[in-house]
Amino acid sequence: MLNNSYRAFVSKLKNETVFIIATLGAIFTSFFIVPNPKNINMHVLMILFNLMIVVEIYKKEKILDYIAINFLKKYDNQRIISIVLLLLVFFSSMLLTNDVALITFVPLTIIIAKKSNFSPLRIIILETLCANIGGAMTPMGNPQNLYIFSKFSLSALDFFKVAGLVSIAGLIVVLILNIFTPDRKLKFVLEQPKISLNSNSVIATIIFSAVVISLFFRLDIKLITIVTTIYLIIKQYKTLFEIDWFLLATFVSFFVLIGNLSEMEFIRNIMKNILSTPHKVYVTSIISSQFISNVPAAILISEFTNEWRSILVGVNIGGFGTLIASLASVISYKLYINDFPKYKGLFLKDFTIINFSFLFFLGVSFYFFV
Repeated sequence: MLNNSYRAFVSKLKNETVFIIATLGAIFTSFFIVPNPKNINMHVLMILFNLMIVVEIYKKEKILDYIAINFLKKYDNQRIISIVLLLLVFFSSMLLTNDVALITFVPLTIIIAKKSNFSPLRIIILETLCANIGGAMTPMGNPQNLYIFSKFSLSALDFFKVAGLVSIAGLIVVLILNIFTPDRKLKFVLEQPKISLNSNSVIATIIFSAVVISLFFRLDIKLITIVTTIYLIIKQYKTLFEIDWFLLATFVSFFVLIGNLSEMEFIRNIMKNILSTPHKVYVTSIISSQFISNVPAAILISEFTNEWRSILVGVNIGGFGTLIASLASVISYKLYINDFPKYKGLFLKDFTIINFSFLFFLGVSFYFFV
C-alpha cells in the first residue's frame, strides 16, 4: 500500500515541473535571504483550498456534465453546438476556474466529434481561448486574478471595470472566429448523467457562496476553512486526497522565492528600472507570462510595482501565446493528444498561430488602456 502511494506520488511529481522549479528556487535563494513567513499569503491559499474542495465535489456529482448535455441535446448544427460549448466554457470558467471548464468540456467535445465524425481541433483551441478569457472575468476564475485581487485589496467594481472589458473583448473575437466553423448537421447521442441534489452538492454550494462573500466583502476566510476541513474529515475525507496539493505547494514556493528575491537590493534596482511606467509593467507582464506562465508572472511583478491595472490586464492577455503562458492550455493539449496522438504537431501549429494572433490583437488593443 505504501509502495503504491509512493509510486503514485513520484509519478505525479514528475509532471509538476513548475512546482519543482519554484521549490528549488525558493530553497536556493533561502541560502542568501532568511525567508519571511509573512510573504506567504495565507488568505489566497485558504481561498484556493476552499475553491478546490467545491470543484472536486461538483466534479463527483457531475453537475457541469448534466448542465452541458441538457443544453447540447437541443441542437444538431456543428456551428451552433460550437457556440454552446464555447459559452459553457466561458461562463463556467468565471465561477469554477478555467482548468475545471476545460477538464469538463474538452472530453465532451471529443465525444461529440468522434460520434459525428469531425475534427474537434479548432473547437478545442477556441474553448481554450474561452476558458482563459472567461477565467479573466472574475477573481476566482484563475489563480493570478485571485492573487492580484487580494494583494492590492481591490474593490469588486474596480476589478470588474478592468477585467470585464478584457473578457468581453476576447469573447467577441472568439465568437467571430467561430463563424469559420462548418454549418452542417450532426447526428450524435449523449448519455445523460444521473445527478441528485444531495447534501454534498448543497454543502459545496454553501462553501462556494461563503468564499465569494468573504472575497468581495473582506470577511475572514479562516472560519470557513476550519468548518470546511472539519466537514471533509467527518463526511468526505477522500476528497482531501483528491485536491491538487501540488498547486497549493507551488504557490507557497513562489511566495517564498519571490519574497526572497524582493529583499535582494540588486534585484529591486533591476525591477524598478524595468517596471518604471504602467506601459512597461504591461509589456513585461505579457512577455514574462510567455516563459514562466501568467500566475508566477503576476506574483513576481506585483512585488515591485503597485500598477495593478497593468499587471491584471497584462497577465490575462499574456495567458495567450505559448502553450505554457497559461497552464490551463496545457490541459487542453494533453486531453487532445490522449485521443489524437498522431495530430500532436498539428495541434501545436494551429494553437500557436491562433493564440499568437489573439495575443497580438488584444495586446495592441489594450496597450493604451493601461
